Amino acid sequence: MKDGKHLVWILDDEWTDHSIEKEIYAEHGFEVKVTRSEAFQEDFPHYAPYADAVVAQVGFQCTEEIINQLDSCQIISASAVGFNHIDVEAATRKGIIVSHVPEYCSEEVSDHAVTHILTLARRFPAYNAQVKRGEWDPMDTLPIKRFCKNTVGLLGFGRIARKTAQKLNGFGVRLIACDPNVSQDVFQEYSVEAVSFEELLRQSDILTLHVPLKEDTRNIISYDELKKLPQGAFIVNTSRGGVINEEDLYRAINEGHIGGAGLDVLLNEPPHADDPLLNSDKVYVTPHSAYISEEAIVELKTKTSLNAINGVKGNPVPNTLNPQVLAKA
Repeated sequence: MKDGKHLVWILDDEWTDHSIEKEIYAEHGFEVKVTRSEAFQEDFPHYAPYADAVVAQVGFQCTEEIINQLDSCQIISASAVGFNHIDVEAATRKGIIVSHVPEYCSEEVSDHAVTHILTLARRFPAYNAQVKRGEWDPMDTLPIKRFCKNTVGLLGFGRIARKTAQKLNGFGVRLIACDPNVSQDVFQEYSVEAVSFEELLRQSDILTLHVPLKEDTRNIISYDELKKLPQGAFIVNTSRGGVINEEDLYRAINEGHIGGAGLDVLLNEPPHADDPLLNSDKVYVTPHSAYISEEAIVELKTKTSLNAINGVKGNPVPNTLNPQVLAKA
């Protein structure tokens, strides 16, 4: 607490408008402090020891060093699906709950993934660049495969991947997926064939990635994996940049084995201007925007705030990443 009121400390370099959150916190009698990176060192000693809840935006690293000094904190509420920016193990040792909001943008991200897939398969970037050069030649981007003849592979088969499969089913493509944590019944429900990782790579004309960034998924798609994909295969990534080795992706594209990539996420965000992938005409990038819609933003901010409030008040918190902390309470 600070000055007799519960304090929520928002660490955020992305949003400039926090009116939705502030209104929710005010209704519950909470004070709010928003800190951006440039003010972090100055704010840290004034708020870290007193914050009852910390809200960590995805771009703000919530490290062990920070967590160890959150002496009053009861919950770190990730304002995102992903949570690799938070040291969950350090929070667990400190007795702090960590939550996230995994379901708020499933529609948006799956729409974005399908858009990337269709854009690549129908060669929109190449056609657009050609016309802007003053040319008009529908034949210069061949080969283009009839879309329904493609095999689309999904690495990971959670909420977003299932939505993606549901939407792609209408196009008549063959769908395969690899996720050892999903039962056969779920694959059958979405008309998706479960395959091994090796078979996923071998058969996917288009590979779309839907896995969180963890130690076992970091660089899960590297040069050896890329070379196992069919000649001319496309890759779409709407998950996290670190699951692809970007140097290897650039190499495989330059060698002509990978036909192109649609990336919503990169290892470094924002990227450097000299990033080779930005300068490849076979790669197009969106600015980690797959989750964006007016409805999704309201849902994210609302659920993140309610997670923080419930964590402080001792109420049930959905989507807790370290339930063992609650068990000890």
